[in-house]
Amino acid sequence: MKKILMFGFEALPEILTVAGIARRCGAEAVNISRESCGVSIGELAQGRTDGAGLPVSGKMLVFCGLERELDEVLAALRREGIVCLKAVLTSANRGWTPGRLYRELERERRTMGGI
Repeated sequence: MKKILMFGFEALPEILTVAGIARRCGAEAVNISRESCGVSIGELAQGRTDGAGLPVSGKMLVFCGLERELDEVLAALRREGIVCLKAVLTSANRGWTPGRLYRELERERRTMGGI
């Protein structure tokens, strides 16, 4: 299951760019609707999308099953100017909602001085 879950992406050029990068790595890009943000990250990775919840407050990508391709994906995103929070699906965060993951990534970004 190689996927890139996309949250908060609304501009078609950015969506198509991420989808193209995913395709080159044998993955699928899935743009998650605001209405599905009550479902856990793990369930979204499995294809479930029915769960109302609070949407994330910005853009975020979650990489699922792309461990070997991650460096290539990150470099391509950087080249294409896609700027957002990024995470890898792990056993620790798979039960979290997108909102919880986003807040944790924001906290980590602030702790690291905005890097």
